[in-house]
This record gives sequence, C-alpha cells and structure tokens, in this order.
Amino acid sequence: LRQPGNVVTALQAAGYRAELKINKQGEPYILSGVNGSSFTVEFYGCDGLKDCGSFQFASWYKKDPLYTPALTNEWNATKRFLKVGVDSDGDLREFLDATAIGGMTQAQFADLVDWYAQMDSDFAKFVETKRAAAKATPARK
Repeated sequence: LRQPGNVVTALQAAGYRAELKINKQGEPYILSGVNGSSFTVEFYGCDGLKDCGSFQFASWYKKDPLYTPALTNEWNATKRFLKVGVDSDGDLREFLDATAIGGMTQAQFADLVDWYAQMDSDFAKFVETKRAAAKATPARK
C-alpha cells in the first residue's frame, strides 16, 4: 500500500469507490466516500507518485458555530484513532493516519477502512448530540 494505485485497488476490494486524483501541488490523493459523505486518502513521504511512507483518511466540514476547540478537545480526549481539529477559518477536519511501511494485508486494510467508517459515524452522532443539547439550552439574557 505504498503506492496510491494499490490503495485504490484495496479500497475497491473493500467495497468502496475510489478515484485517484492529483492535487494542485502534483501530489496523489484518492477521493472516496463513507456514510454518505466524501473523504480523501492523502499520501505523505512519497517518492514522486509512488512509494509513499504513510497515508491519511480525512474529511472536511464547512464552518459551523458548533465547531470549536472545546468540541474537538472533548472528542480527542476520549478517542485514540480518529482525531478532529478546527482550522483558522472555522472548518472542521477529521483524520486518521496510517503507516505504509512494513506492509499491510487486504484484511488489515479493510479493517482500517471499516474502523474509519465506524469512527466517522460515531463522530456524526457526537456532533448531533452536541447540536441537540445546544438547541435545548435556553439563550441567556
């Protein structure tokens, strides 16, 4: 899985759509989706368009008043693999990093993608719970 094309094949074998793309900097990434939302697989430490040392599953969510450092800190304090952060524009990013060094079987990769999908779903539920609580809290005068 050190080569983006092999990650495309592995995603497809795991039952996910996968489209290899090149970003503005000429770096490879994969566009896919889970739970009705898009995610990318971004590659790091690459020698050209192949032989990458690691990759990251990532999703972006547009600015929302609910997306605060306090929210991300609360999630990150109890979650080990899927992390979230808010950028300077207020957009939220969730991400899960994996190493490509040493190899990975198809079963291990499929488990990793399923883990990302489950944690993505858990995060969506976490956000909805926080959104419902914020709506239920009366505004202060």
